[in-house]
Amino acid sequence: MHISRTSERQRRNLLAELLSDDKKLITALETTLTESDVAGNVENFVGAVPVPLGLCGPVLVNGQHAVGEFVVPMATLEGTLVASYSRGAKMLKASGGCEVVVTADRFLRGIHYRVNSLREAQDLVLWCRNQEQVLLAVAESTSGHLRAQRFHYEHVGSTVLVSVEFTTGDAMGSNMASKAIAAVSEHVVRYSGIELEEFLPYPEDKKPIPARLKGKAVTARAVLPADVVASQGRTDVLRLDRYVQAYRSTLALHGSSSLNIHVANGMAGLFQAFGQDMAYLGECAKGIVDSRVTSSGDLEISLTLPTLVVGTVGGGTGLPAFQATLGMVGCAGTGKVAKLAEIIAAVLLAGEIGCAVAQCAGEFVSAHESLGRNRPDESD
Repeated sequence: MHISRTSERQRRNLLAELLSDDKKLITALETTLTESDVAGNVENFVGAVPVPLGLCGPVLVNGQHAVGEFVVPMATLEGTLVASYSRGAKMLKASGGCEVVVTADRFLRGIHYRVNSLREAQDLVLWCRNQEQVLLAVAESTSGHLRAQRFHYEHVGSTVLVSVEFTTGDAMGSNMASKAIAAVSEHVVRYSGIELEEFLPYPEDKKPIPARLKGKAVTARAVLPADVVASQGRTDVLRLDRYVQAYRSTLALHGSSSLNIHVANGMAGLFQAFGQDMAYLGECAKGIVDSRVTSSGDLEISLTLPTLVVGTVGGGTGLPAFQATLGMVGCAGTGKVAKLAEIIAAVLLAGEIGCAVAQCAGEFVSAHESLGRNRPDESD
């Protein structure tokens, strides 16, 4: 059995063979996308797998970049998800919306160098420090969109990790930063005069590493009036606050760095809908929810996302469907990535609220029973 890299016809013949020439199954994988459409997105192309798309909201956002009401697409296979997020969005709207701010924007790339002694490790770091302005210029020469900000140095035995912090414009930035760090390393190897072995880039992506935060840092915050919590959440402020504090404490007890209810759920739905790199969920879905009862008896609730790796250009965002979904919220193209980050944070806060009130009101299980399961045919 052979997968042709050059002949789409041969691959489609192989697909038909794998599906025993079942026309219904073959048709299920058909798509309007062409091989040229997806060049750079997938290899050995044979079709597409549709994920159902639902509309969440409207969510009312009072951000620095996103302002107003947004109806937000979410792509998911989990029944109840969009309904729960929409419930939270309704409560946010009734509370005057949520404020959102992007507090950081950075992308990291590192190079491992193996040298022959600790003295050489020190010499390498000293040489790099003395050459930082040159190295920053070398990095920036690889892209008109990338800006190199600063260097970081770490030792493990005779291994030195040299890291560069970048901003990458409206692109997610992974490939852009990898190209830049490769150019930096080439310069170091050529001109440092130190015998070394390089390994690049440092394989840090798509796994939770608390000391290696990247992407946007975003916080969304709202104050839910007690009457909104009672009428739409069917619970009360004190119970809702106790619930947040209880699950945060227990998650921390169990060693979790992701102190939230289900940020990964909503983030997956948003990443799929907006053509983002799904594998970054491994490090992006560690939001932190906090709450407190105000002096007036209302509930202040916030969600902080320390790592949100998203883009509005490059990657999957150029495919027609994702141009459409990004266009729905006014985030297609350049100059829109901070707006997208704020909308995502607002929707995820809505999701935390929706799920929390369902659990506090004793409605979580019944909601999933009524909306959330496609049951198998029990007659089989």
